[in-house]
Amino acid sequence: MPYSNDILIQAKDRLAERRLSAQRAADYRREQLYSQEPRLQEIDRELSQIGINAAKTILKNSDSKADMRQLADRSLALQKEYNEILGRLGFDPTDLEPVFVCQRCSDTGYIELDNRTVVCDCLKKLMSDIACEQLNANSPLQLCTFESFSLDYYSDQPDQNGSIPLNRMSNILNYCRNYADTFSLSSRSIIMRGATGLGKTHLSLAIANEVIRKGMSVVYVSAPDILSRLEREHFSYQYKEEESIFNSLIKCDLLIIDDLGTEFISQFSVAAVYNLFNSRILAGKPIIMNTNLTLNELLSTYSQRFVSRMMGSCDKLDFIGDDIRPRLKA
Repeated sequence: MPYSNDILIQAKDRLAERRLSAQRAADYRREQLYSQEPRLQEIDRELSQIGINAAKTILKNSDSKADMRQLADRSLALQKEYNEILGRLGFDPTDLEPVFVCQRCSDTGYIELDNRTVVCDCLKKLMSDIACEQLNANSPLQLCTFESFSLDYYSDQPDQNGSIPLNRMSNILNYCRNYADTFSLSSRSIIMRGATGLGKTHLSLAIANEVIRKGMSVVYVSAPDILSRLEREHFSYQYKEEESIFNSLIKCDLLIIDDLGTEFISQFSVAAVYNLFNSRILAGKPIIMNTNLTLNELLSTYSQRFVSRMMGSCDKLDFIGDDIRPRLKA
């Protein structure tokens, strides 16, 4: 599934910036070295002139073996002198070459493989990162951390079911911390369930921030926003854009869908939710879903097939207690 042309252009621009940055750094190192040892710059200029003279010799005279050999011998002698000076100064010839981020393609985005030009993994990764950035543009990813999550708002008294909210939420907090600390692509998926205002969004965002610190890609979306966007692209026949968004949701290392069940329920949205979840499970990539719906409400909203698969594939975190938002505002 391809990314949009806009994402490809942005990724290529970033690669071009990387190449320019590497080249500027190499030029600076060379200038510093030449100021320390002017003879190196003289040799560099003479080698360039030899290249020009060789081209002129070939153009003027097709039978120019003697002249070309003389130029080649002079070039080898200069290169030897150049390297000897570098060695005396404690440098290697490679120290003056650009240091590219991707050694496979030299930050061009393309490599030769089996006599074919193919897209390098670094360009694919950049497109994935940019797609994630676009989807996360309006998300509150930086607002929530584990440090700012307080257990003080949860009661230490048993609720009507005999469960103590403080104990339950302490266990959930510890689970989420451990999940973030040990996160990998083989981590389990999670379904966070419970009424509004109990901390599901906060803890899922705290996980997201820790995963991002590990250098992995995270996409955080609310179900109403992402499903309405997919539906809008689909029914306006913008299939390539729809495919690009879907691709980003599948390819990221961790996908978090907040407010599942608050979206406008339609045949399209129900199918899209199932396809997203099923595609990530088949790809072996974790997903975190937050919902205010009970099990019966999930069954009445989505297909039994989806709910059954979700419950069987996810660790279930059931949040309990009273809405803490009024106390937070106070």
